[in-house]
Amino acid sequence: MSTPVLIVHGLAKGFTLHAAGKRLPGIEGVSFTAAAGRLTALVGPSGAGKSTVMKCIWRTYLPDAGAVVLRHADGSDDLATADERRVLELRRRALRFVTQFLHVLPRQSALAVVAEPLLGLGVAAGEARERAAAQLRALALPEHLWDLPPATFSGGEKQRVNLARGLVVRPDLLLLDEPTASLDARSAGLVEEAVLAAKAAGTAVLAILHDRALVERLAEEVVELAPAAAAA
Repeated sequence: MSTPVLIVHGLAKGFTLHAAGKRLPGIEGVSFTAAAGRLTALVGPSGAGKSTVMKCIWRTYLPDAGAVVLRHADGSDDLATADERRVLELRRRALRFVTQFLHVLPRQSALAVVAEPLLGLGVAAGEARERAAAQLRALALPEHLWDLPPATFSGGEKQRVNLARGLVVRPDLLLLDEPTASLDARSAGLVEEAVLAAKAAGTAVLAILHDRALVERLAEEVVELAPAAAAA
C-alpha cells in the first residue's frame, strides 16, 4: 500500500458576509488521503467546494476546523495550524500548486520562471536552467519561446509553463486545478504524460478534474464532493 502524503480529516470552511449578516456554506467534514505515487481526483458539481479544499491545503484559506497533515522528507506538519513562515517554507520544498493561471513578473523569461523554484532551494544557476529546460522540453514548449516572457504566450503555452514550474522541484505533494483546461488534444496528452511521470517519481497528486475520461485514465482514488447545506 502506498504511503499517505496528505491526510485531510474533518476539514471545514465557511464564509461570512458581514455586511449582510449571513454565513455562506463552503465545505464541512471533508476527509480523504492522497498517497505517494498516486493521483486523487476531487470531483463534484460547481459549488461543491473543490477549490475551497485546494485553497485550504495551500493555505490561501485558513480552515475553520479539521486537520490537513502533510508528510514530507523532514517530518510532518498540520497545514491547518502551521504558522505563515512554516507554510511558506513547505511551499518551497514539499508542496506545489499549479492553478489555471500563471502569475509571474512580466519581464521574466519562460526558462527563468521554471528555474526560479530551484534557485530558491539553492540549486546552482546552471543546473537550474538545465532542469528547467528539460521540463519545458518534456511539455513540448518550443525552444524559441524559452527566452520570451510568458505574458506573450497563448493560454495553452502559459498552462504548460505553469505546469513545468510546478513539476521541476518534484514536490512531495502536487496540487493541480484542471491541468488540461484550455489545451488542445496534443498538449493535453503531454500534460497527462508529465503527471504520470510525477506519479512514477513518487509524488502524491491531488487534482480538481471535471473530465470523467481523464479521471478514469489518471486517478487511483476519487473524492466526490457535494454542496454543503446552507446555514440557518
